[in-house]
Amino acid sequence: MKTVRVGMLGFGTVGEGTYRMVRDNAESIGRRTGACVEFVRIGVRDLDKPRSAEASLFTKDLMDIADDDSIDVVLELIGGEHPAVEVVERCLNKGKHVVTANKELIAKHGSRLISLAKANHLDLHFEAAVGGGIPVVQALKHQLAGNDVIKLLGILNGTTNHILTQMAEQGRSFEDALREAQEAGYAEADPTNDVDGFDTMYKSAVLAAIVFGKQIPLEDVHREGIRSVTTEDLRFADVLGYAVKLLGVVEQTGDDRVLVRVHPALVPKSHQLASVKGVYNAVWVHGDFVGDLMFSGRGAGADPTASAVVGDLVDVLRNIVAGGQGSAIPYGTGAVVSSIDDLQTRYYLRLEVMDRPGTLGQITTEFGLEGVGLASMEMRPKPGGLGEIVLLTHTCREGDFRASLAKITALPVVSKLESWMRVEG
Repeated sequence: MKTVRVGMLGFGTVGEGTYRMVRDNAESIGRRTGACVEFVRIGVRDLDKPRSAEASLFTKDLMDIADDDSIDVVLELIGGEHPAVEVVERCLNKGKHVVTANKELIAKHGSRLISLAKANHLDLHFEAAVGGGIPVVQALKHQLAGNDVIKLLGILNGTTNHILTQMAEQGRSFEDALREAQEAGYAEADPTNDVDGFDTMYKSAVLAAIVFGKQIPLEDVHREGIRSVTTEDLRFADVLGYAVKLLGVVEQTGDDRVLVRVHPALVPKSHQLASVKGVYNAVWVHGDFVGDLMFSGRGAGADPTASAVVGDLVDVLRNIVAGGQGSAIPYGTGAVVSSIDDLQTRYYLRLEVMDRPGTLGQITTEFGLEGVGLASMEMRPKPGGLGEIVLLTHTCREGDFRASLAKITALPVVSKLESWMRVEG
């Protein structure tokens, strides 16, 4: 049996889970690959922290792992852009295969690093970068590669999905649900990366690059988080037959043009994504030949993410044993990304208005002038001579909806724009 020497960058939750999985399942991994894994070095920031691996394995010098000619494969599990990009690049230049769980690294530098791996006949795999244990990256790269993916919708962040589930089912405010998620260990002390949509943005960009074969400039991805979502919105959505989810959306908008966006949206309860609750993630794909597919599972945590990392490692081991030339699938740059203004979808809107004759007529008129049709509208009285209007539009162009909204919120009969969201599915 061939011995493959492995270095690891990072030994946090995912790193320790990966180490434990390789150790505990060594016999079955060897049987399936013909290789025996030997951990050689593990790079960490703090050498004094107690860990479940031998102390002699640990080093603070990450580049020492990249420069060690005896190491065949490096598992990059430190996250973030720096120093990960510098170390991974050095590893590839030194002839090492790389497996990473780093969505930010791939979203920002994937095209260049994967091309470098290909040029050096190496593997660079990143299944764990999107969706934790959900095997969607390999499916898009291989099993679905013959399809044109028309649209992809993803619940890609377990923290925000947990928060929205708590708000919908327990009636918690966003602040209370976030605090509960932090106490339960689902959300970080600084939740910005999750609740403001950055995590979902990185993952959506990675999926879009695989689907369309070109790296997506992150500055062209439309991004919104969930801080503005209220329990009132969730209650109205439920009455209207929808659930609210933070979605990453990837879709074709024309020849060689794509639109990648991240935002909360109303999803019909009849859609598969509406039933995905708690910390679970899911990806829904519509291909021109395969039709609709759904991938779902735990999107984060030590075990599911480690499962994806080890799955990629197994692919690398098989390739090494077979004497392969590397199986990295490169993609290019220069993706043309459409403006969010050109999006065609439906919209949910909630307004506080003066409860007086003619209010509905003025609002309807402004929508009509921009060519926005209304599918439903309901007005409910509030104290103080006020009312609350909740409406759904027909499918329209976002630029036209926003133009209508600017005029409507300037009307004397409109006292407050409470909220608006897109409708998907």
